[in-house]
Amino acid sequence: MKRFIRVIIGAGIFLGAIAFTIILWITRPEAAQTEDKENLPAVEFLTVDIGTETFELTSQGIVEADRRTRLSAEVAGKVIEVSPSFESGEQLEEGDVLIRIDPTDYEAAVAQAASAVADAEANLASEEARAEQALRDWKKLGRSGDPTPLLARKPQLKSARARIESSVAALAKAQNDLDRSTIRAPYDCVISITSTELGSYLTPGASVAEVYAVSPFEVRLPVSVDEAAFLPGSLQGKPKGTAEVRAEAAGQVRRWHAEIVRTEGEIDRNTRSLYLIAEIGEAINNEGIEIRPGLYVDAAIQSRSLPDVAKIPFRAFRNLHEVVVITEDDRIDFREVSVLHREGDLVYVSGGIEKGERISLTELPDFIVGMKVDPRPAVIAAKQDSTGISE
Repeated sequence: MKRFIRVIIGAGIFLGAIAFTIILWITRPEAAQTEDKENLPAVEFLTVDIGTETFELTSQGIVEADRRTRLSAEVAGKVIEVSPSFESGEQLEEGDVLIRIDPTDYEAAVAQAASAVADAEANLASEEARAEQALRDWKKLGRSGDPTPLLARKPQLKSARARIESSVAALAKAQNDLDRSTIRAPYDCVISITSTELGSYLTPGASVAEVYAVSPFEVRLPVSVDEAAFLPGSLQGKPKGTAEVRAEAAGQVRRWHAEIVRTEGEIDRNTRSLYLIAEIGEAINNEGIEIRPGLYVDAAIQSRSLPDVAKIPFRAFRNLHEVVVITEDDRIDFREVSVLHREGDLVYVSGGIEKGERISLTELPDFIVGMKVDPRPAVIAAKQDSTGISE
């Protein structure tokens, strides 16, 4: 009997376990079924915008005066007077006296030449009187016809007139020599170098000083032959345009406006560069800073307007002439483009890409043509306006 009860209890436990297992199986949670998703590389892109663009051509040079003159003595003599402004860096106006050479000998020469003019005039008057008297005597003698040239004193008159011309020219030369004993500023200028001093003796041709014009100043700016093609041109085909001249001092960048006025006319054979001459009309800029010759400056030359140009970030390039394009079905393609110019992180492209195409900004070493990617718009925010490319 006890054995039967044990069997009954064991069977009940076994059946209860089976029933509990069935209940757990029936009430088990259903696992969510997901489809395997392809693992695609994420790629940032920008959409190309094409329009009319301008850019800056960079160059550099040294500021020079438009006019620089070495003043020399034209007559010999001892320096007896020197202007207080006869110092390097002093600014002068046209006609200001720099130095005076002892004029004694030249004043004497002027006096002698004036005396010679007076003698020649007196001699001419005397010869004219003699000629008139000879003509009256000829008529009193009752002779017919005209007297001979010698009898009429025509050679003497010609000689007397020539003596006057010669003495007048000698007087003018003596007066010029006297004037040249005073050396003056030839134009509004700044003294660069002085080469003489009070008491020194000067000979004709001896250097006195070197001066340069107050304005305008010029900068010689080299550009490559390719860059020169982007400059605005005049009706005669000569480059022109504007440039901003910049110099850094005390941690601040100073700027002056310049105009391209001419070129040097030939291309440098060694560098294949064309030299532009930019004229700085106003030596003092808006900040009151004055530019001086000898200053090394950078220049930004404005290009002409170029139609149908796209601005692309440099990081979008695989090499110098190829970018990565994302096709409409989100696949990779390589595109060769025509590069016009690079300015900082921007590259100006004139062909090989269409408006609205997407270019990749993500660098992946294993890009393959036709590879599918996960394109995502690049976040540029404030920089977007400067690139000219919209999302």
